[in-house]
Amino acid sequence: MADDLIGSLQGGEGEPQEEGVESQVGEAVAAAFAVDQSKHDPEVARAAVDFLKAQTQEIEEQRAFRLSRIRGQSREGKLRRFGLRMRNGLQVFTALVATVIGLGVLVMLWDAFTSRSVVVDAFKAPPGLASRGLSGDVVAKGMLDALQKMQEATRSVDKGLNTRGAWASDIKVEAPGTGVSIGEIDRMLHERFGHDLHIDGELIQTDTGGLALTVRGEGVPAATFEGGSGDLGKLTVQAAEYVYGRSQPHRYAAYLENENRFADAVAFLQSAYPHANNDEERARLAIDWGNAYAVLLQPARAAEKYRLVMTLAKPRSANWWRAWGDLVGSVGLTDEEGAWREGHALLQAAAAVPKREQPQLRTVFVNPAVITFDPPLELTSFLQDAKLNGGAGAMVFTDAPTIGDVYAWMHDPANAARYIAAGDPDDPLTKAEVLLLQGYAALDRGDAQGAVAPLEAFYRAWTATPSVQYAFLNQPCFLGLAYGLAGRLNEAEAVFKRVGVQSLCYAFHGDVLVHAGDTAGAERVWAEGLKVGPDLPPIPLHRGLWELGHGDLKAAEADVSAASSKAPHWADPLKAWGDVLAREGRWGEALAKYDEALKYAPAWAELKQARAEAVRHRS
Repeated sequence: MADDLIGSLQGGEGEPQEEGVESQVGEAVAAAFAVDQSKHDPEVARAAVDFLKAQTQEIEEQRAFRLSRIRGQSREGKLRRFGLRMRNGLQVFTALVATVIGLGVLVMLWDAFTSRSVVVDAFKAPPGLASRGLSGDVVAKGMLDALQKMQEATRSVDKGLNTRGAWASDIKVEAPGTGVSIGEIDRMLHERFGHDLHIDGELIQTDTGGLALTVRGEGVPAATFEGGSGDLGKLTVQAAEYVYGRSQPHRYAAYLENENRFADAVAFLQSAYPHANNDEERARLAIDWGNAYAVLLQPARAAEKYRLVMTLAKPRSANWWRAWGDLVGSVGLTDEEGAWREGHALLQAAAAVPKREQPQLRTVFVNPAVITFDPPLELTSFLQDAKLNGGAGAMVFTDAPTIGDVYAWMHDPANAARYIAAGDPDDPLTKAEVLLLQGYAALDRGDAQGAVAPLEAFYRAWTATPSVQYAFLNQPCFLGLAYGLAGRLNEAEAVFKRVGVQSLCYAFHGDVLVHAGDTAGAERVWAEGLKVGPDLPPIPLHRGLWELGHGDLKAAEADVSAASSKAPHWADPLKAWGDVLAREGRWGEALAKYDEALKYAPAWAELKQARAEAVRHRS
């Protein structure tokens, strides 16, 4: 009975209860029994009480023993459960660490197998130079800095090889039990499985007290560069350029052209081309070669290199199309009509092939678009190219100046200014375009005298800088126009003569003569221009505008419609055609021409005003 009471008072989980409860119950039972027995026999009662006390003491001793065992088992269970959790946690942690290490090894192996870097190892230098701060590490770091600067300055489609110092991956975490750092393991994997080009060398002092820096590497024959005692920086750049040219010839040629060092590019390509490994590499170098000749205004040599590419490259391959597009530009330096026909042939060929064989918009269509007077196509091509290299593009020149000029031709001065503001202010083409935009704006508002100063400054840069001359082939014609409209005819004639056979100059020359009252002279100049370039649209456009001003609507419509047929995506002939139709009262037809023109010059304010007038009259 006492045991049942004790069991009923313990917790459901067997946890010990208050110690005084069981003792109180036993004493109560003994007292009750003793009172009952004392009524019959006191001795029996005393004996019974003594017996019950002994039994209660035994029960309490057993209870204490059981409670101690319960408490011990509870502590052991808790400790056992804690140990199990710790062991499981350690197993999971060990598995995670092993996984991370395994992934790290796989990453290091993959990086090693795919590594194609130019690695600059430590150079050697005698203690005497090291004491002057010219240690081998200093030379190697200078070489690395020079290579990285050239890499960053190169605007090309391909990324080229990375450049890094041999110590770049030296992470100071030692592999267990080996004393080898993870960086050293990484280097060993790169040396065993990678395709890195290691560059090293030495710096010595010459007998005359100067410096001689030697560099070498796999596939890079040793070369020594000498200079004065303070010329380490110059020697380092020369050595870095040598390494860059031998290891990445195409990118080095692009770098030289990006830096406006076109004569240096020609000299380098003459020596690099014979060392090319295959026809694809030869084709790329020949394109660079042709570009350098073109900017140096040697169109015959440029065309020769582009035609060479078209024999090396597979027809309708990327290099084949690009060479054809560049050929159009080189022909245009001396033969605008021939370039117009070549450009049309390229555009027709590109439209006829399956989509998978079509050329890249950004590299092929620029020159055909320029020569066929297709500003929207030219703009689209440059905008595509401007997605590369942080907006600078991957062509010979940065894109911003030319994009600004195309927007100006599309009568969108706001976008023109926006792109020029985003360009490199030190770029010669950017400086030239800023002046052009000022001249365009003055002519648009009828201020010929105000256009002269900025256009004169542009013309000085144009005559002095071959790259500006190549990029802006006919823009000096605007100076001739400004001179003529300002009454400075002799200066205008000199500009037109200097620029040469350009359809825009023929068109402006006629405008100047008409403005001076020499109609016969204007007719003679326009006729001469059409004889040289019968397919070029500026001359019939400007003659048609003069005819419109003098009321010869039939002749005007014939001329402006001819100009539009030669350049269907140029908004100016379309607007002029709409103006002729409006003068004849054919408002519906005029509106159609204005709407078509707006597709190609959507921001042209004067065109929008003419359209609004046509809508008002038609209704």
